[in-house]
Amino acid sequence: MRDALTETAAAEPAGTWSDTHRLAPWKALPGEEPYAEPGLAGDHDCVLCTSAVPGLTDLAARGPAARYVWDLACREDSRWVVPFGADGVPGAPHHRDQLPLWLRGNSPRSSPTGPGSPSKTPRRTMSDLFERHVDGYGTVRVRPLDPAGDARLVHAWVSEERAVFWGMTGLTRAQVAEIYAHMATLDTHHAHLVTKDGEPAALLQTYEPGADRVGETYDVRPGDIGVHVLLAPAGPAGRRPGWTSALLTGVTAYALLGLGRRRIVVDPDVRNTRAVERFRRQGFEQGPAVVLPEVDVPDVHLPEKRARLAFLERAAAFPDDPA
Repeated sequence: MRDALTETAAAEPAGTWSDTHRLAPWKALPGEEPYAEPGLAGDHDCVLCTSAVPGLTDLAARGPAARYVWDLACREDSRWVVPFGADGVPGAPHHRDQLPLWLRGNSPRSSPTGPGSPSKTPRRTMSDLFERHVDGYGTVRVRPLDPAGDARLVHAWVSEERAVFWGMTGLTRAQVAEIYAHMATLDTHHAHLVTKDGEPAALLQTYEPGADRVGETYDVRPGDIGVHVLLAPAGPAGRRPGWTSALLTGVTAYALLGLGRRRIVVDPDVRNTRAVERFRRQGFEQGPAVVLPEVDVPDVHLPEKRARLAFLERAAAFPDDPA
């Protein structure tokens, strides 16, 4: 046993269970688009119940075809999930949209009339992660982005010309949904919907700088967190002065106070002068202009980007809040 442990510890690549234990499902049809082999969190002796062949491969082609959780006191709160999605047509919006939930052992809402059937009750929002009231503005809330449920809204935002620096113009709604479905499987990058008094106000992405290309361009400190913000489009009447600043106050409160971080780093494109100036007015200290390297991540290619780094310390943003 000691020899086996020594051999395992020295093996390459080293990492967590899910770094090597991946889902590699069988494909019934020739030419079907490949899966990205997402990491797994379970073995065949636990609830997640995926099976590999120890000693031969860590790839798993077997797992539960469906999981059900029934609430006998309130059937509309019952849940279910299938490995990939409810639509068998490759490329359809619901072909793979349940996979991130299935991998984590979670599930979407079911309906009172049975799993998968259209619900007649109002759709419930995902639980809020953070809430903060901003005087003279309103209540800012942050919740996880629902890759499938929010796809229509997010696709409309990222498709506008003003969102060109977000890098998703030209993508279909299904492609946008799949990108955020993949992000939901990561431990280092997260997507959120920010609301003001219940109305969608911004798309927020947070990430660990050390696990991102930004981390290759500056000295990452413990307690750093990266942030990307895409504001919702303004209405016909526009926005009153101070609207964006107040919203960013709520966003920075979530990153620094809600997540307990010490410093925010942002990396707007140097050509996005409005964003650069917006962060400067918010109290961010301007850093150097850097070149973010070109990378490929599942489902999306990120070209080389010239960015302007900026930083906001917790002590500077919220001096009256306890550290």
